[in-house]
Amino acid sequence: SSIPTLLIDAGANIDCRPSHLVQFAQMGTIYSKNILGIDSPRVGLLSNGSEESKGNRLVKESYRLLKKADNLNFIGNVEAQDILRRTADVIVTDGFTGNIVLKTIEGLNDDFLNAVRQIGHIFSSAAQLRGRDLLRDIGLGSWVKKIDYREFGGAYLLGIEGDIVIAHGRSQAKAIQNAIRLAKQAVERNIPQRIKEENSEQTNSG
Repeated sequence: SSIPTLLIDAGANIDCRPSHLVQFAQMGTIYSKNILGIDSPRVGLLSNGSEESKGNRLVKESYRLLKKADNLNFIGNVEAQDILRRTADVIVTDGFTGNIVLKTIEGLNDDFLNAVRQIGHIFSSAAQLRGRDLLRDIGLGSWVKKIDYREFGGAYLLGIEGDIVIAHGRSQAKAIQNAIRLAKQAVERNIPQRIKEENSEQTNSG
C-alpha cells in the first residue's frame, strides 16, 4: 500500500507520560482520517512483543489507557517490524524510542538503495543508471516510493496551533514540492482545529 504508517512520536517529545501516548493516538487518528482517508485507523502501541504483558512501565500503563479509550481503534501492542508491514495505521511511542526506530529505518533504506545502485553499475550498460531507476525497471517502483522520503515531503508536526511540515535536511526540489502539498492539505482540512475540538470533547466527556 502507498498509504504510510504514522509513527508518533519520532523525536519531538523525548520523555513521555502514558497520557501523552494516548494524545498521540488521538491526533494520529484525526490526521489519518482527514489526510490519508482512513475511516477507522488502527492504533498500535510499539513494544518488544505483541502480548499485553510485554513492555516497560510506560508501555504497560499506556496500554491500559489506550484500551479504555472508546474513540480509538486500538489493536494492542505491535513490534518494530510492523511499521513497514502496515499492521497498524498509527503507531505510538515515546520520542526517544521513535527517533531511534526512524534513524534505523533511514540507515537501512540508504544502504539498500546504495547496494542497488552498485548492482546497476555492474549489470547495466548505462553506467549512470541510478538505483531507483533499476528498481522501477524490475517492478519494484512501488517499494521505492514506500521508502523514499522525497515522496512524502516531510513530517507534519501535530499538536500545535498551526500547520508545520518538517522536511528532511537534505531535501531538494521534489521533497520540498511534496512538503508544500502536505501543508496545503493540512490547511484545507483544518487539522489543528479538528484536534482542538477532539480534545475539548474528551475533556467535557471526562
